[in-house]
Amino acid sequence: MNEFKRCLRVFTHSPFKVRLMLLNMLCDYINNKPQQDKPSH
Repeated sequence: MNEFKRCLRVFTHSPFKVRLMLLNMLCDYINNKPQQDKPSH
């Protein structure tokens, strides 16, 4: 939980561009995770 709070603090104090980048990475990770059993192309 402490790690999570630290990450959250870094996230909230980071500039908007960095937040956007992190959110995009997170979205990609979430979107790609359930589709691993299917062929990507």
